[in-house]
Amino acid sequence: MKSHRLTSGLAIALTILFTLSAVPALAVEVKEKTCDAIQKAIYQLPPEGGEVSLLPGTYSCSAPIIMDRHNVTLRGTGPATLLRLADKANAPVIIMGMAEGIPSRTTRYIKVRDLMIDGNRANQLSECMGGPCSMEFPLRNNGISIRRCEDCAVQSVTVFGAMSGGLVTELGCRRLNIRDYTSFDNEFDGLAGYETEDSTFTGIHLYGNKAAGISTDIKFNNNKFYDVTISNNGTVGIFMRDSLDNAFTNMHIRDNIQHGVFLAQVNTDAATGATGNTFTSVVISQSGGVGFLANDASCVNNMLVGAQFVNNRHGCIGEAASGLVENIGAICR
Repeated sequence: MKSHRLTSGLAIALTILFTLSAVPALAVEVKEKTCDAIQKAIYQLPPEGGEVSLLPGTYSCSAPIIMDRHNVTLRGTGPATLLRLADKANAPVIIMGMAEGIPSRTTRYIKVRDLMIDGNRANQLSECMGGPCSMEFPLRNNGISIRRCEDCAVQSVTVFGAMSGGLVTELGCRRLNIRDYTSFDNEFDGLAGYETEDSTFTGIHLYGNKAAGISTDIKFNNNKFYDVTISNNGTVGIFMRDSLDNAFTNMHIRDNIQHGVFLAQVNTDAATGATGNTFTSVVISQSGGVGFLANDASCVNNMLVGAQFVNNRHGCIGEAASGLVENIGAICR
C-alpha cells in the first residue's frame, strides 16, 4: 500500500510538472499592427513563457516572427487577425523553432492559433530568405516553418500566397499537432513534411496550390492524418518519398492536375521508397493521371482499405511492379 501511494504521488507530481511546462503563464496583448511588435512581445515574456494575443486587423511583417523560446503561444482572434508579409520582405512569416540554418537545439511547446497568414507572393523576389536557395540561404519563405520543434501545435490557421510552401515541418520535429489547417494559392505545396515523426494532422483542407497538396520526404515516419480534403492542386494530391508507416484516414482527393497519390523513391536510391503507408476510407476522383500510383518497385507494403476511385483519367491504381499495393475493398469506376 505504501509503495502504491508513492507511485501515485509521483504520477501526480509529474502531471503537475508537465502542465506547468506546457501551459503559458502570462498573456500579453499586441496593439501595434506590426510583426516587429509581436516579436518584441515574445522576447519580453518571462523565462517560463506565456501567450502573445493579437487583436483583429492586419499586421505587416517586414521580417519573420521567430518563436524560438519554449512555452510560447501566439493567438489571434480568428480570420479577423491577418499577418501579411510586406512587399519585398522575402522571408517566412512565422518560424516555430530556431532560424539558424541547422537548429542547434530543440524548441518545445510552441503554439500558433486562430489567425490567417498572407505570404504576398506577387510582391516577393525569391523563394529563400536572403537570396537564391543554397547552404548560405536555406530558409524557405513559407507561411509557417516548423523547425526541430517538439510538442508544438498549429490550430485554426489559414495560410495563402506564400512564395514557397504554406506550412513546412522539418529538421527533427516530433509530436506535432496540426489541427484545422487550410492552405491555398502557395507557390509550392500546401503542407510539406521532412524529418518529422509521431505527429497528428487533423481537419486539413488544401486547394489551389501550384504544386502538391501534401508533400513528404526525408524520414517522414509514423504520422497520422485524419479528415483531409485536397483539391485542384497544380501537380499531385499527395507526393511521398522516404516516408514510412504513415496513416491517412477519411480523405477526399479530387481534381488535381496529375495523380491523386504518387509514391516514389529518391532518384535511384531504393532505400528511400515510400513504404508501409496505409490509406483508409479514401475517395480519389477526377485526377489528370492515375488515382493512386506506386511509381517505383521499392514502394512496398502500402495498403488501401475501403477506397473509391472515380473518373481518374489514366485509371485507378498503377504499380511499377505487381503486388506493391495491398488493396482491400476498393471500387474503381
